[in-house]
Amino acid sequence: MPVLLFSLSGCGMLSWFSPSRPSPKAVAPLAKQAVKVEVDTDWQARLYGTWRLQPYETSNIAVGEGHIYLVDASGHLLCLDLGGKQDWMVRLDGKSARGPTLADGILYVGTDSGKLYAFSAKNGRRLWVTQLDSEVLSPITVSKEAVLAQLVNGQLVDLQRGDGKLDWTFSMNQPSLLLRTLPAPVVHGDVVYAGFADGNLVALNLSNGAELWRAAVAIPHGNNELARMVDIAANPIVDGDRIIAAAYQGNLAAYARSGGSEEWSVPMSTTLTPVLADGHLYVALADGRIAAVDPHSGVVLWRSDVLKGQYLTGITHCGTDLLVSDDAGSVYVFDPRSGHRVGQSHVSSSGIQSAPVCLGQDRFLVLSGAGTLYQLHLRPH
Repeated sequence: MPVLLFSLSGCGMLSWFSPSRPSPKAVAPLAKQAVKVEVDTDWQARLYGTWRLQPYETSNIAVGEGHIYLVDASGHLLCLDLGGKQDWMVRLDGKSARGPTLADGILYVGTDSGKLYAFSAKNGRRLWVTQLDSEVLSPITVSKEAVLAQLVNGQLVDLQRGDGKLDWTFSMNQPSLLLRTLPAPVVHGDVVYAGFADGNLVALNLSNGAELWRAAVAIPHGNNELARMVDIAANPIVDGDRIIAAAYQGNLAAYARSGGSEEWSVPMSTTLTPVLADGHLYVALADGRIAAVDPHSGVVLWRSDVLKGQYLTGITHCGTDLLVSDDAGSVYVFDPRSGHRVGQSHVSSSGIQSAPVCLGQDRFLVLSGAGTLYQLHLRPH
């Protein structure tokens, strides 16, 4: 699999390592008798800028308040109505790889210039902006009183929700090579759970950032820096009394939220956040395979090799179906009970940059690499 990485040199400067990527392979067409679901287009909207598809970097789309919110590749925060028509647009200082987070009528977005913004979702008015020490490459997490983000320098920051003032910072040492994506921290009660590039899952006190426990989801091994990469790029998932985390070139594992003792661990490499739905955990692996896992035991219920070799950009549960997108520009529909592929549609030759965002009533959004937003819907064949 191709990778796009940060390299941390001895002087502390960031440089790029980006090997060339092979053209996506063609996925075998679905036999007519196997098609159970069709994918149709409701509308499409061409936005500003062009998204250059980068491995391990996908853009989030926020939906709420009767609108769609996203960030384009030129550094604009956009608000669209539910028909794809632009309502307002504001310019950011820098670009946002991960898109906005919407909470209680406010949009929070971080940029590669180290700024974290809060905007009114109604009209785009800036409420506050805070300059941080490094690039913001994680989605923003919002709790009752705090805004949290992870930075490329290994910091997790907690800001006051009302004015953006810094409350506390937690820092982890970074390995020499990083994937260009960071997970969103997850807040449950008075605890923050965050994954880091060294393969550790850490639980922190929300009020002051004090470490409560840490667990090694993956341990680096190998004789070179590429082989030793174990970034946690997927968001942690709270499931009752357990917290589930996944690492690149590592494991999918569950830990007790109280104390961090390991409940189970399965060797799986992923950079995409697994989907917890209907009592099952669905995982898009880094090699393109899809798996369903019992979150209570870690037992693999089924595994599909249909997309092996594809670079996947998202996995979403929508209605009764499991949706998977890839950088070749297709959306695939799987039966979550059996793992069988039951539908697919080629949406854009420029690839798909976002995970499908389910809107309900079998409708969902995807963003292409050429900057076109699509609303699609599923219908029985």
